[in-house]
Amino acid sequence: MKKVLLTILVLSLIVSMVACTGPGIGSTQSTEKGGVETSSLSAAVKEAKDITIAVVPQQLGNPVFLPAKEAAEAMGKELGIKIEWVAPTKAEASEQVGVIEGLIEKGVDGIAISCNTPDALKDVLARAISEGIKVSTFDADSPESGRYFYAGTANYQAGVICAQEMIKLYKDSGLEKVRVAQLEGIPGAFDIEARKQGFADTIKGTNIEVVYSGGCDDDVDKAVELIEAYTRANGATIDAWFMAGGWPYVVNPDATPVVNEWKLSDPMHKVVTMDVFPSSRSFFDKGLIDVAIGQSFANMGKASVENLYKLIIGEKIDAVEVAGVGKFIDTGVQIVTPENYKTEIAE
Repeated sequence: MKKVLLTILVLSLIVSMVACTGPGIGSTQSTEKGGVETSSLSAAVKEAKDITIAVVPQQLGNPVFLPAKEAAEAMGKELGIKIEWVAPTKAEASEQVGVIEGLIEKGVDGIAISCNTPDALKDVLARAISEGIKVSTFDADSPESGRYFYAGTANYQAGVICAQEMIKLYKDSGLEKVRVAQLEGIPGAFDIEARKQGFADTIKGTNIEVVYSGGCDDDVDKAVELIEAYTRANGATIDAWFMAGGWPYVVNPDATPVVNEWKLSDPMHKVVTMDVFPSSRSFFDKGLIDVAIGQSFANMGKASVENLYKLIIGEKIDAVEVAGVGKFIDTGVQIVTPENYKTEIAE
């Protein structure tokens, strides 16, 4: 009888202990932490060394993205996670779709992507999210994809700033009309379209008018060829260039002799460009750029990896909610002019 009573007591104690511990390691109970739902299983078992985040620029070999690569890899090393830098060789949305499909099959934990075109990428990014992958965008957004956040430049505002600087340059020019040629990248790309719109809205009602817009498909060589050819044929009928992206300034000034000659031939010829690179310094040295609006690709790479990691482990991300955009991390801009370029651009 004593043995039976002892057995009952032991069994009762075991049941009591299990009841007090709550869901075990095999539980799928969800918790809410910082607005991000996560399972106790993944949070408990997934270690940093087992986490892989893929960072996908618009194309490989584009030097614009190198600071983002370096910063993403540095942040990955700091967090102890794996970073994959992967992209198509051409800046084409269809090839980016293939890259994302491969990452879905591989089962990465996070994807940060600069989208070649927003509409072409939204479905495959939505599929990645449905498979449990945390997805964000940087540099060029795809808001309708369902991505968790966008880290990058406030592109519409950047276009506004470019226009404001152009207006300042011609404030006392006495010109009845300022004719601007515009360089863009991939037609339809979210970042470039936003900059163009910000520029167009700001010059509305002024004497500044965009008379031409040409796309270079985010190709540096094509950008140089385009502005050289257009300036050679139409230099006498334009007063300014607005570069919605800084592709021509990745190279050195010797690559753009026609544009250089046009720029220096008349003090009323102006150039306002997005982007600042180390090579931009030599263009400022020669008086070939009037204003450059710099973006921080390093901040984009760092913020993308850091905040995707937070999502993966169930922590709150460092983003603000913006109407029409969703969760946004502003990586900032810099305004570089002939007066401050020596301190703003490292040698």
